[in-house]
Amino acid sequence: MRGLLRRAWCDVAGDVARCSGRYGLLLAPFADAAFALPAPNLHTCIRLQRDGTRWRGELACDEVALPLADGCLALAFLGCALETAGDPTGLAAECARVLEPEGTLLVLGLNPLSPARLRWMFTGLRAWSPDATATMLSGLGMDVLGWRYLGARWSGAVDSARIDVAGVRMHGSPLRSAYLLEARRRDPGLTPLRLSPTRIPIGGGAPAGSARVRSARIRSSAARPIR
Repeated sequence: MRGLLRRAWCDVAGDVARCSGRYGLLLAPFADAAFALPAPNLHTCIRLQRDGTRWRGELACDEVALPLADGCLALAFLGCALETAGDPTGLAAECARVLEPEGTLLVLGLNPLSPARLRWMFTGLRAWSPDATATMLSGLGMDVLGWRYLGARWSGAVDSARIDVAGVRMHGSPLRSAYLLEARRRDPGLTPLRLSPTRIPIGGGAPAGSARVRSARIRSSAARPIR
């Protein structure tokens, strides 16, 4: 399993490296994985790994209680974190909370359609399909941009069916061991309102009778010949 995960980590390194911003968060299932991903375009990157139902590393916290302010991260990377989470929806909601507007969420998950699932199906892991992950994130207000398959592939050799970790990369094959899903946090913008003209209150004026007398005086003075 570690070999499969390391192969998937190598395939997502470029996606993590292209994300830019001030702060980023990398969640990994074991210690070596989080530090294997370079993030040159992030000013500060917080790397955590799972420790039972908690995260440890540069921070120590509960699984669904990240000690981070709302809207502070440009990137949140979930490396096979939903599979081992006690509350996957709560973890995804917590990551959506700490993302800034237009922030990127990358989810690396195990592909349940791959024959490689024989390596983890009896270990207590629950593999989320890309469709199930996308549905959950959409319900949390995230905008899912798409996903692609990556990682190791199942060898096509008839004599020995095995996981080919070092084999040819078949980009996009639905039988590969993992997938990477990308989503963005889209906050609704402000609705422009039509400006209404300012109404000037009129009150305390002269009575109508006085106004008629004043207008009659103006007409009579205008009719006088100019000497």
